[in-house]
Amino acid sequence: MNELIKVSNGEVTFTPGTLEVITQYEEAFKKIKNDYDQLKKDLLEEMEQKGVLKIESEHIRINYIEPTDREKFNTSEFKKEYPDIYDEFITMAPVKSSIRITVK
Repeated sequence: MNELIKVSNGEVTFTPGTLEVITQYEEAFKKIKNDYDQLKKDLLEEMEQKGVLKIESEHIRINYIEPTDREKFNTSEFKKEYPDIYDEFITMAPVKSSIRITVK
């Protein structure tokens, strides 16, 4: 694995090229995600317009999911109204380490 960051005298810096690669990946990912989201939106609209519920080939299956209502528990409101009861039912779950990259 190539070294991506350097630590010297308590100062952290990127090795040459690392920042540029991260920025390029982030920008490419955002573009692909936006394009994919738009494609899904267009497919949804067209399937609704044409009354298509399912499209299937040997490589892909697309199912139309009709709008519906979902029951949702308002955790924040319950916590405000009944903090003691809320605390009784809270459990802790481990979360693995990760990093968050924000390109400005």
